[in-house]
Amino acid sequence: MTYWKKLIDADNQRLAGLDHLRALAIVLVFLCHYRAYVRPEWVDLIGSFGWTGVDLFFVLSGFLIGNQLIRQMISLGRINFQEFYISRSFRILPVYFFVVSLYFLFPMIREREGIAPWWQFLTFTQNFDLDFGTEGSFSHAWSLCIEEQFYLALPFYISAFWDETRPGKAFWLLLGFFLLSVLSRALNWFYFVEPFYANNITDGRFVAYNKWVYYPTYNRFDGLLVGVGIAALVNFFPTWIKRIEKHANALFIIGALFISVAYLLLKEDRLGFWPTVLGFPLISVAFGFMVLSAILPASFLYRFKWRTSALIATLSYSIYLCHKFVNHLLQAPLNALDIPIDSNWRVAVCALMCILIALLLNRVIEYPFMKLKSTILKKRRQRTKNPLLVT
Repeated sequence: MTYWKKLIDADNQRLAGLDHLRALAIVLVFLCHYRAYVRPEWVDLIGSFGWTGVDLFFVLSGFLIGNQLIRQMISLGRINFQEFYISRSFRILPVYFFVVSLYFLFPMIREREGIAPWWQFLTFTQNFDLDFGTEGSFSHAWSLCIEEQFYLALPFYISAFWDETRPGKAFWLLLGFFLLSVLSRALNWFYFVEPFYANNITDGRFVAYNKWVYYPTYNRFDGLLVGVGIAALVNFFPTWIKRIEKHANALFIIGALFISVAYLLLKEDRLGFWPTVLGFPLISVAFGFMVLSAILPASFLYRFKWRTSALIATLSYSIYLCHKFVNHLLQAPLNALDIPIDSNWRVAVCALMCILIALLLNRVIEYPFMKLKSTILKKRRQRTKNPLLVT
C-alpha cells in the first residue's frame, strides 16, 4: 500500500502542473516514435511534432534541478556535491543500466539492427557521433546523455558564478550560453547540412542532420537553460513572480501561441536553416512559458489534480527507456491476433503495455533504489549533522 500511495498520490508533495507537462512530454515522444509503424492518421499528425516532447523534458529538468541547486546556495551558501551526485545516480542509473543490459544481452528486442558501442551508453557519450542510419536501436538515449552531462556540469557552473547580490549577472551568463548554442547549431548546419541542400541531395540528409546538429550537447542548451532561467527568476525575483501570478493562464496561452508559430515554421522542412536556428529556441521559450505557468497557484494546470497524469509523470522515465523495444516486440503478437496495423486499438495496446512494463521497472528497480538512496542520505546527514539538501 505504501508503494502505491507514493506512486499515484497526486497530492503527495507534487506540483500537479509539472506532472501534467511531464505526462504530455512522454505522450508526444511515444507518438513520435510510434510512426516507425503503420499508424492511424492522428498519430502521424501529432507524432510529426512529437519530437518536441524531448525539448519539454529539457525545460522541466532545467527548472527542477536548477531550482534545487539555487535553493541550496541561497539557504546554505554552498552545494553539497556528494549528496547531489548520489541522489542523481540512484535516480537515473539503475534502471538505465538495466535497460542497456537488455539491449546488449538480448539483441532480439532491438527495434533496429544497428546500435552504438556499449561503452558510449555507459559513459553517456552516445549522443556524439551518433549515426541514426547504422546505430538506430536505443538511439533515443541521446537525450539522457545530454541530461546526465547537464547534471554533471550545472552544480559547478552555479558554484563558480554564484553572486546573490548581482542576480542579473546570472541571467546574462545564461543568455550568453543560450546564444552560443544557437550559434553552434547554425555553424554546424552550414558545415555539415548545407552541402546537401546546395547539391539537392536528400539521401543521407536526415542522418547527417541528426548526427551533427540535433544530437550533440553543444547544440542543445536551449531548453535546459530556459528551465534554469525560470528557476533563477523564481528564487531571485519572488516579488515579480507574485505580481505575474494572476496572469498564470495567460502565460500558458502565450506558450501555446509560440508553439503554434514553431509548428508553422517547422512543418515544411524542419531540417532547413531558419527552422533549425529559430525553431529550437522558440520551442524552448514556448515550453518555458508553460512551465512558469504550471508552477503558479493561479494556473489551471496547478489547480487541476489528476492522478492519471501523476502516474504517467512518475513512470515517464521508465516509459521513455522501454517504449521503443516494447512497441517492437508487440508487433508480431498483434499481427497474430489480427489487430489491424493502422487501428487505434493497436496503439492503445502498445501504450498500455508500455505503462505496465514501466510499472514493473519502477516497482522492481526504481522504487527500491530510491528507498536505498533515502537511507544512505539520511545516514550521511545524521553523521555530518547536515540538513536535508537534495532528494
